[in-house]
Amino acid sequence: MHVFYPRIACPACGSRDLTWVEASGRATLLSYVINHLPAPGFEAVGPHVIAIVRLEEGPTMMTNIVGVEPSPDHLAIDMSLQVAFEHRHGQTVPVFVSRAGTSA
Repeated sequence: MHVFYPRIACPACGSRDLTWVEASGRATLLSYVINHLPAPGFEAVGPHVIAIVRLEEGPTMMTNIVGVEPSPDHLAIDMSLQVAFEHRHGQTVPVFVSRAGTSA
């Protein structure tokens, strides 16, 4: 069983016998919201997609969808996604892009 977010014990059984694994980077879109109201200091960002995705390995995570117009016409529940990484405010964060038209 894979778990996310990193923690010291398995949430199902309590075992501390957890190891790091490299995930495939593939995911499926479960839910999203298009945020049109930026937080203070982020006014230049514009509308952006905040999403819940299910990783191919099983865990779900909150992230952003990038490289896709932030419109329901371009976002579909169950769409295939691939991880990408962006540098934001001195940190590298995982974001996801559509896998449509890519070789996976």
